[in-house]
Amino acid sequence: MFILIFLRKHLNEDEKRETRQLNENIESIIKSIEEISDEQRDIVKKFKIDMELFASERSLESCLQTLNQSMQLANIREQLVETYKQYCQLLEHELRKALDKKS
Repeated sequence: MFILIFLRKHLNEDEKRETRQLNENIESIIKSIEEISDEQRDIVKKFKIDMELFASERSLESCLQTLNQSMQLANIREQLVETYKQYCQLLEHELRKALDKKS
């Protein structure tokens, strides 16, 4: 998928530790995004199958199953959005620090 690891030159020990922590945080977030995306793909496949079943059967059971898949999909997408927000906030913070150093 994607990996963004920060490389910095001429660092003191605190900056090296901070960069290492940042990279670990980014790797953790990326891993979460990949896992949630995989889960989302699985739910989408199940939802499509359940939706086709509901469209052909029109039973209460198939309706409830499709509704359940829809709610699971909404929940997993919310998790994905929250994880992307964390990723963006981390990158924004680093960008602000970089801009402050240049000033």
